[in-house]
Amino acid sequence: MKSKNSKLDLRVGGVPEHFNLPWKLCIESGSLMEFNINATWTDFYSGTGAMVQSLNDGSIDVATLLTEGAVAALAKDDTQFELYSFYTKTPLIWGVHTPSKTDIHAIEDLNNATFVISRYGSGSHLMAYLLAESLDLNLDTLKFTIIDNLEGARKLFKKGGNYIFLWEKFMTKPFVDNGEMHRIADFPTPWSCFVTCVRKSILKDHKEKIETLMNNVLKTANTLKTSDLAEQLIAREYQLEIPDVKNWFKTIEWQSSINLDNKLIKKVKAKLKQLDII
Repeated sequence: MKSKNSKLDLRVGGVPEHFNLPWKLCIESGSLMEFNINATWTDFYSGTGAMVQSLNDGSIDVATLLTEGAVAALAKDDTQFELYSFYTKTPLIWGVHTPSKTDIHAIEDLNNATFVISRYGSGSHLMAYLLAESLDLNLDTLKFTIIDNLEGARKLFKKGGNYIFLWEKFMTKPFVDNGEMHRIADFPTPWSCFVTCVRKSILKDHKEKIETLMNNVLKTANTLKTSDLAEQLIAREYQLEIPDVKNWFKTIEWQSSINLDNKLIKKVKAKLKQLDII
C-alpha cells in the first residue's frame, strides 16, 4: 500500500446526469486536495458499457455504474475492476419511451417492438430483458438496435417507428414535454441502482485514499439533499424544470456511508443468470 501522504491522481467517470452531481461538486470544489487526492471527472454519454470498457483498459480509475451492468461485467474473466460501494439506496426509475409516430401506444404492445439500447451490456440493454420478462415476452426473440446514447435515440425517434427506449425518466422528460417521444410507462429497477467501482490495482495500492474519496462524495451528496439551493442548481446544470427536480428528489436517497451489500449483489447476479444474460 502506498503512503497516505503521497499525491494520488484519479480519473473518475460517470454519466452526465443529476444523481452524479455530488461527484462533480466534490471534485470541482478542490476539497479532495486536502487529502492529496487530485481527481478529475469525465462525462460518459454512452453509459455503463462504455465505462466498463474504460475501467478495463485503464482509461479511468473509478466509475459509478448501474448495478446490473457492473454485476454483468464482473461475470467475465478479464474484468480489471471490482465493486467498492453502493452509491444510492434507491432504485432508478426508467421511463419506457416510444417515438411520437408509432403503432405502440401501451406497454402491452411491446411484443413487436425493437428495443433501442446504448450498447450491448448497458443498462438499457439489461433492463429491456427485465421489462420483457415482466410482460411474459419471449426473451429469445427480442430485437435490439444500438444508438450509443440519448442523442442517438432522439435522432432515431424523429423518423418514427415501433421502437422502445428505456432511459432515466427525468433526463428524458424535456423531450417528452416537447413531443419528441412519448413515455408509456415507468419501470423501476428492483434493486439499488448505482454502485461505485474501482480498478483493482488502484484499490490495492491506495485503499485509504479510495475510502476518503468515497466518504467525501457521499458526504457531499447528503449535504446536497438538504441544501436550499439544490433544486435550482440541478435544474440549471441539467436543463430540468424545478417541479421535475422536486419530484426526482423524492425518489433519490444516496448512501450515508460506504456499503457493499453482498446479499443484494447475489440477488442481482441470480436474476441476470435466470435471464441468461450472464
